[in-house]
Amino acid sequence: MSATSDERPSSDEVRAPWDAMAAYWDEHMEAGKTWQQGLVEPAVEKVLEVRSGERVLEIACGNGQFSRRMAELGASVLASDFSEPMLERARAHGGDVEYRRADATDEAALVALGDAGSFDAVVCNMALMDIPEIEPMARALAALLAPGGRFVFSTLHPSFNSAPGTSRVLEQSDDDTGVVRTYFLKITRYITPTPGRGVALEGQPEIQWYFHRSLSDLLRPFLENGFVFDAVEEPALPPSMVEPGAPEAVFLDIPPILVARLRR
Repeated sequence: MSATSDERPSSDEVRAPWDAMAAYWDEHMEAGKTWQQGLVEPAVEKVLEVRSGERVLEIACGNGQFSRRMAELGASVLASDFSEPMLERARAHGGDVEYRRADATDEAALVALGDAGSFDAVVCNMALMDIPEIEPMARALAALLAPGGRFVFSTLHPSFNSAPGTSRVLEQSDDDTGVVRTYFLKITRYITPTPGRGVALEGQPEIQWYFHRSLSDLLRPFLENGFVFDAVEEPALPPSMVEPGAPEAVFLDIPPILVARLRR
């Protein structure tokens, strides 16, 4: 995340960057140049425990990469996103997935995606930090999920990789073995919910909005709507995903993402 802001952007302002970079995002995801395949997807699959024949909803599906994966595992998948260009890219990949447009901040639009209690599971993959309000989603999921149904989300870790006051720092020194480089995080802000703008992929044509929330602010809307928090993963980057000397080396032993499961 880069610059912070006191502004609260409109839905159109939040959506416009994603519309503009749908092709860029899709191409880089499919080429394995994001954390999706090597870090996010394995952890989400582990926590989701999707079973063949289950009805699953994905909110903010982007280019549909994980939706297609769930379909391959035997789920009946409905996937939604607020960006029509993103949905066009998702549909172009094929796969046994139904795609529909819905804004994750629009409770009525989400509820209209299915009958009450009609989904066994709902997934929101690396998107909660991009959504200005999550309370409407929490209320909608309480209606859409079957009793005992589960909601799984992955997001930038609110403690280590989300707050606008978080910086990656390199400390370099010399000893008798040569140059010693140590990477660490400097965190100066955490509690205050803060919007800001930044980039997820170097070279992307637009910057997008982020919405930092503490862990308590992230979970509270769902707990207040009858969910219980019953599983968590905090995966660190595997060495194979870190270039030598890259600042991301700090995440070899500090988790950059959080994956959680809440059950209705």
